[in-house]
Amino acid sequence: EDFIARWRHLPYSGKPFEINAPELYTASGVRVRSKSEVIIADALDRAGIPYRYEYPTSVKGWGTLYPDFTCLNSRDRPQLIWEHFGLMGDPDYTANVIQNIAHYAASGYILGKNLIVTFESGTTPLSVKQVQGYIKAFFG
Repeated sequence: EDFIARWRHLPYSGKPFEINAPELYTASGVRVRSKSEVIIADALDRAGIPYRYEYPTSVKGWGTLYPDFTCLNSRDRPQLIWEHFGLMGDPDYTANVIQNIAHYAASGYILGKNLIVTFESGTTPLSVKQVQGYIKAFFG
């Protein structure tokens, strides 16, 4: 529990918000960028999974990325990254997503192992059941 408390409270600087960005907050008061990130963060909190929002991560070939969530598996302490890609209907955004996943893989973040990825588009919103399924599968 001491390790988890220290991990949760490690100071860091996340990605800054734009001046006119909407103000969306999780139930625990963390500011996030989208309603879907509120859903994910609140589900992580309900499951007791420690996370850091947009914790800076060095990614080979890309530099520093700010993954949506860096989660700690409390059982054996590995860190997992959870990225939510919410604009999959935009072809330029989608191309960038594919590059991000490739850069994560080059840095040892492998889909289904230590990288969780969720997607949505304007016609296919994020499913709460999907989020709960990922939490159960990865954090048991």
